[in-house]
Formats: sequence, C-alpha cells, structure tokens
Amino acid sequence: MSRRRIHTAILTILLVPFLRAVPALALGDKVVPHVVDGSQPNGIRYRTKFDISNLSYHNTGTLDRVTLLFFKEDGSPWAVSTKDQGTTSAVQLNLTFAQTIRVETTGTGNIASGFAILRNLEPPEYLPDDSEVSITVYYEVLHGNDIVQTVSVPIGQPTVSWSFPVEIDKTITPYLLTGFAVVNLADAANQVTIDLYSSNGIYAASASYTLSSTSPTTPKKSARFLDESGFFPSIRTFKGMAFAQSQYPVAFLSMLQTPTPGGDVQYATLVPTYLDSLRHNTLMYLPQGNSLDADLPAVDYFHDETSPVDTYYETPWDLLFETETVSQTGRKLTPVYGATVSVIGVIGSQNVGDFDNISIEDLSSRTYTSGSIDLGDGSGYLVSGFTFAIKTGLGHYVKVRVRGVIAYGDSTYKDLTLEVYVFK
Repeated sequence: MSRRRIHTAILTILLVPFLRAVPALALGDKVVPHVVDGSQPNGIRYRTKFDISNLSYHNTGTLDRVTLLFFKEDGSPWAVSTKDQGTTSAVQLNLTFAQTIRVETTGTGNIASGFAILRNLEPPEYLPDDSEVSITVYYEVLHGNDIVQTVSVPIGQPTVSWSFPVEIDKTITPYLLTGFAVVNLADAANQVTIDLYSSNGIYAASASYTLSSTSPTTPKKSARFLDESGFFPSIRTFKGMAFAQSQYPVAFLSMLQTPTPGGDVQYATLVPTYLDSLRHNTLMYLPQGNSLDADLPAVDYFHDETSPVDTYYETPWDLLFETETVSQTGRKLTPVYGATVSVIGVIGSQNVGDFDNISIEDLSSRTYTSGSIDLGDGSGYLVSGFTFAIKTGLGHYVKVRVRGVIAYGDSTYKDLTLEVYVFK
C-alpha cells in the first residue's frame, strides 16, 4: 500500500474556512479547519477524533450549552456518522466538572470533508476560566483497520500577515513538498502574496493570486502545493521560509509531504507564525489595588486587593500594586507567585530612547529580588519615567516604565499608566 495514494485526499481537504458569526456574549467559537471522514475506493479510510474538555475550575456545574457543529465545505450542515452520537450535524455536549468527552467519526461511507465549530454559548462568569472549554483534534488514516498515519489539526486564527517553513526537493521520488490551504474570510476579493526567502535569508521568488469573495455560509478556499503552476513550478530544491500577506483576513494552514524509505509519503500539518500577533509592547492602565500579569500583559478589572484571596485565581499574576495598611499614602509594587523585580531608575521623557534600548541581555544580567518596590508619596519612585524590570513567574523578562501617575482630589489612591515590553 503506497501512501502516495492518499495525496489527493490529504491536500484537497486540507483546510476549510472560519465562520465569522460570533454569538453575542458567547465565550467564542473555536473552528476546526479540517475534518475528514469516510473511505476511498482503494480501501484507505479517514476518521477524525475530537476531545472536548471542561476547563472550569470554580464552576462545578454542568456546561450544557456547548455544541460541536459539522459543516460541508460550502457551509451547509454536514450529517456525519459518529461512533457514539449517531449520524448528526450537531452534537450537544453536557460537560460536567473537569470532564473530557470524545467525539469520533466512524470513517464509513464515501470520503467527504468539511469543518467543525465548537460553539460555547455558556454565559461568561466572574472568573476568567469558568465556562471555558478546550478542543484537541486529529484525524487518522487507516488501511482497513490498521492506522498508517495520525495527523493533528491545529486550531488556526484569522491573520493578514504570517510566515511558514518551506521545503521542496523534486530530485527524489516521491517528492518532498510543502502544501498549503488558505481561505478568504472577507466579503471581497482578497489578494494573497507569498514571498520565498532561502535559509540564508536571501529573497528567492514571489507569487500572488486572488481569492474569490466569500460569506459565512459559502466558504471559499484554495489548496495547493507550492510547486504547482502559478506558484513556483521551476524550483527543484528549496529550503527556507515563506512570508505571506493578504489584503483582508484569511485562515491558513500548511502541510509537509515527506517521502519515506519505503517509497511512500507521509504528511504533517505545520502551524504558521502569525506575524500580526507578535506585538511585544503595550500602554496600559494599572489602578492601585490591582494586579498585573506581565506575561500577557493584562490587568483584571474585576479583581482587586479587597477581593477574597484565592490561591488558584491569583497564580497567573506577577505584580500587585497594593496599598500599605499602615499609611494613607503608602503603596508598593509587590512581586507575587514566583515573580521578581529589579529597579532600573528614572528615565525621563527627554531620554525615552534609553528605555527602548534596554535589551533582553541587559535584563537577564540584572539582580532580581522578591521584595516590594516602594511607591509611597515620599519614595522618589512615584514619578513619570520610573523604570523597573520584572522576571515573571513563567520566566519571561519584562521592562516597565511609568508613563504617568494619576492622582485624585478626594482619595489618597494613585493609579499608573505603564509602558510595558515583554520579551517572549
């Protein structure tokens, strides 16, 4: 049995688009871009497995407004034969505390492909991870009842700028090739450009093409190999990186076809790097009494120092801007849950470039402490330009500069605006 015979099925069902309609107040749709089920005439079968987990920690009730929806590539409901749920286009889930439910297609009938959406309509709770669910997906390629391949299906995200590794070798048989699929998430024609750079960083070639317009109910995609006409058919060998961009959002997935010593091929999905999600810096507001998660970075506007202590809930935080109980004008930045800090000093507005030039080498060479930084009225640090470093509980280095101090005429509380840069 040659795995080359599964080439067409693997590529043509590589990716299907995201539905863009998000229910009001829902925790969010999670889109499974590739679902395949059924059998080819040569006896090769496909079945897809979904593991859906209840991530809630405090909410010990049942999540009963979670549904796994199946769709054909044209966006219409897809009735799929499943192992325990019958033939259906919608599997209603009832997830008890910390439960994981497996949904598995049977791999019977003629081969078909589409996509799935895990729709969570549970109302948002006070705590960030209550009513949340996760989904892990992979499909199996079988010859009879024997599994010959298992391929994971990453959950993608909309993007307009991304990169992915590329390798082509047509001097061997079967070929080593990079394939891809891209879906237009906009309601307009969408031009996609792919630039190839060799492994030594030298520009090699470009290709552009236009995706047709689409709507949430009529997805439109293109699934190709990079050696095909319209892309890079003259390239015999290549190893490097592709940088891609689109006019409007797309969903993207790449796949590598690799030859095996026996003359067969195997496939692996590759997760792209979303270049439009690599921002490291932010300007943010930290009220007195609240905590900073410097890894994200984020400040929770529901929870402050007056809220009941909860060890699990506090774990993600790195820094508490807490009020001194013995003084009406005392306050301090206190590292929590494994984080440490290092005072750099005051960098004024005339020398703000000095903050920009602080490197990760500079931060990693500093001495850090678990002690608090005094931000009381007489400390000398409660000023614009005060700069410090954080080594987070997860091990990231973060540089922080106070942009401004906000005072209130009827309160001793003072809030901070911060410039935050996370090395991650």
